[in-house]
Amino acid sequence: MSDGEVPTILIADDHPLFREALRRVASEAFPDQVIREVPALGPALVEVQGNPALELIFLDLNMPGMEGLNGLVALRNAAPSLPILVVSAAEDAATIRDSITCGASGFMPKSLGKDEMVAAVRLVLEGGIFVPRQMQASAPLPQNRRYEDSALVSSIAQLTQQQRVVLQMLVSGRSNKQIAYELDIVESTVKAHVSAILRKLQVHSRTQAALKAGKILAALGQAQSFGV
Repeated sequence: MSDGEVPTILIADDHPLFREALRRVASEAFPDQVIREVPALGPALVEVQGNPALELIFLDLNMPGMEGLNGLVALRNAAPSLPILVVSAAEDAATIRDSITCGASGFMPKSLGKDEMVAAVRLVLEGGIFVPRQMQASAPLPQNRRYEDSALVSSIAQLTQQQRVVLQMLVSGRSNKQIAYELDIVESTVKAHVSAILRKLQVHSRTQAALKAGKILAALGQAQSFGV
């Protein structure tokens, strides 16, 4: 994401009342995100192709233009690394499994409660795959969490001391401008550190870096050791 671009969540759903519900979920999960809304696949593809600040898509399988899972495949092809969280009134095992197979980062039934939806969003942005409880035994799931955590610790260990400080500041929600001011460095240097952090942690956005690293840093007590 380029400097100055505001992290954005896209809600692609043709039902105004449910878009409002998803706005509340998104706002609770990440209060500082910009939220954009579209009612059909065509405008969703335009957003994906023209907005590099997108960090997550809520995708209704039944909105106009979707043609079943074809719309999901089109969005996945347009943005191979962008997390797509399917939201649907359908809850049958075949639809859930096929959505994951076609590239969804998760499947969130519209019957879920708000707290469960917020947790689903956070899991997906951490790099996990969310499926309802009844499908967890049969749907594809994320790799073993212990392995993932170990790999993340190794990735964080590869960061320089300055990059670790910047990462901790990202976790605490500071902007590039704030980081530059507090560390008394120029903003272009912050941008270079952030790019290196994203590359080493194998994530594509600041939000994903903060979410994935936050729990590990808290567990390791890195906030104190980094002097932040």
